Amino acid sequence: MGTNKNIKYIRSLDEAQLKDEVINIESRILAITHDPIDFHNLRPFLDWCGDKKALESVQDMMGYRKFILDTLFAKHCTEVEIKRLEKVNSLLLDLTNRTYKRTANLFRALIALPKDELDDAYEVEGSLVPEFDTIDSTLRLEDDEYYGSDFTRMGAILCETEKYLLNLAQVNPFWSSAVEYSPTMNDKDLDCENPLDDGTSWAEGPLRSPKLVHIIICYALHALCTHMNFSIPDVLRLNDFKIEVKLIIQQFSDQDCNRPR
Repeated sequence: MGTNKNIKYIRSLDEAQLKDEVINIESRILAITHDPIDFHNLRPFLDWCGDKKALESVQDMMGYRKFILDTLFAKHCTEVEIKRLEKVNSLLLDLTNRTYKRTANLFRALIALPKDELDDAYEVEGSLVPEFDTIDSTLRLEDDEYYGSDFTRMGAILCETEKYLLNLAQVNPFWSSAVEYSPTMNDKDLDCENPLDDGTSWAEGPLRSPKLVHIIICYALHALCTHMNFSIPDVLRLNDFKIEVKLIIQQFSDQDCNRPR
């Protein structure tokens, strides 16, 4: 079934039929992936993760599932869900800004750090990603039954199918020995200022709704709902996020202790 036919077909269904469609597509997905939260027997799931063809097949089905769930959300979209989306959006914006700020502070620490004459390169990198570590990484909400989705298992699978896109904020200030750095430089001059959330809403795709127009959608929420196969109901249930900021110092030599030219 082509994309246009998918859209036309889904839009012809009522809420009960859409829920049945969710249950059906998730059953087909789990038949391929096996149970991602059967922690006593993860081998079948891990085998699927390494099968490129099977992974691509599940990605396609996840895209179909996303469209169904976003269609259900548009029909449902209660005040409780709107309030939760406001909360998630504010959280993601705060986490994004914290990622930039923490990266800037580590870059300042690098500037002040005594340098070793054998150091060849420095790299500072900050990132923000959603995680699925335990079944509590996905919230159970009152309207789960309405959507008919196994959000916990699907959350674990999405964190695998979308893993190369999951970085919601990536901060990579560039170190150069030719630049005059100072720890007193501001975040913008250190290239550690959030350039994407400037007060303009990123409301696109399923987030472009009259019921959500009052929310200034942050880039991270936009990325989850438009660049990846997370539906809005999936995002409302994401419960675990990780900020990681790291400093890498590199030194190179061969067996004769020759240094790079």
